Amino acid sequence: MNRPGVVIYLAVLLCSGCVKTASIPPADLTLSSFELGASNLFTAHFSSTVDLQNAFNDYEKANQLSPTLICSLNRDTEFSSEHSIAIKAEGRVLASSQAKPNYKFSSELIFYYTNPNGTQRDLNDYEAIKPLLESQTSIPCKVRITAYGYEAYYSNTLDIPSRVMIEQIFR
Repeated sequence: MNRPGVVIYLAVLLCSGCVKTASIPPADLTLSSFELGASNLFTAHFSSTVDLQNAFNDYEKANQLSPTLICSLNRDTEFSSEHSIAIKAEGRVLASSQAKPNYKFSSELIFYYTNPNGTQRDLNDYEAIKPLLESQTSIPCKVRITAYGYEAYYSNTLDIPSRVMIEQIFR
């Protein structure tokens, strides 16, 4: 291995030891509704057993970035930071109610397609995704939360029935 390769390898090795796994319990998500929102984007309303807006602060005393709801439209169920889902819907998670035990959230979804070279383009051409939705009974979604020094946290899977999405998108 050449000298620059060794330096890069050592840097990656050292930095990987700095990343911790958060002790946030797995959040169970339950769909309340899926509808066309005020901004002409489709909005998923759901509840969670964990306060997603404050999870890292509550369990790790660490600041976090805004949570994101990610839905796989192409049956790709590998939700991880190292993997990009090629056809997905994604949106920032906003709190609707902070009442325990089930916190309420919403997310306005934008549909994306990732090109083979890694660039993304939005895919709000709903006719293009209709065959993907029709070929599945449900669409798997997870909430991702990130914080500096920690591995990305992923909730348990929220399954949105495909027929609900189809009914709302094509009515």
